[in-house]
Amino acid sequence: MRLKGAAIHSTTGTRCTSQVAKNRRLSVYPDEFGPEQDICDVTLWLQGKFGVRSLHLWVDRHYTQIGNEVAGVTVMARPRPSKLLTPAAREAFLALGYLIEDTGADIYALQFCSGWHSQHEALHAYARIEAALTAWRGFS
Repeated sequence: MRLKGAAIHSTTGTRCTSQVAKNRRLSVYPDEFGPEQDICDVTLWLQGKFGVRSLHLWVDRHYTQIGNEVAGVTVMARPRPSKLLTPAAREAFLALGYLIEDTGADIYALQFCSGWHSQHEALHAYARIEAALTAWRGFS
């Protein structure tokens, strides 16, 4: 494993579909920003923070949006949905520097995190999101 910025990157094989998509994107466009690591980190943070093992974090984007722009963030959880999860995920993305704006135009869903991460990755993700939220709340 190697650290790059605040996000953790695995140099060994990964089992998460979002990380596979990130690796595929980086092999073709090495300098292009992608939200895959943030989606995984927020997913792992939600699981740790709220004790929900089965959840899907859906991040939608308009076809005209790029970089850190997204149209919406929605969390679906089983066996019982929580009304706290979507607002918490939205706040986490804002703390990570995302602009969330739904213009009503056509959207597509970004790859969700399948949750197949090590405990080390989960702990790192939790600390990263908590730090971002603490800093963001201090400035907002």
